[in-house]
Amino acid sequence: MCDAVDNDRTSDPAVRRALAIVLMREVLPLLDDLREDIAANHLQMAIDTVLRGCSPQAAGSC
Repeated sequence: MCDAVDNDRTSDPAVRRALAIVLMREVLPLLDDLREDIAANHLQMAIDTVLRGCSPQAAGSC
């Protein structure tokens, strides 16, 4: 799946953003199973940032 995303540089940014969110959400349960709480928290913050549509540097102001 990642190869398809990498090879299609012309795809719509909204589609690529949605795919990134889906992939990140799929990883969250795996991190929970591994008890990687800090990594899971960081990933959740990244998901939240993408959903708000702002950069990580500005996340506190969104």
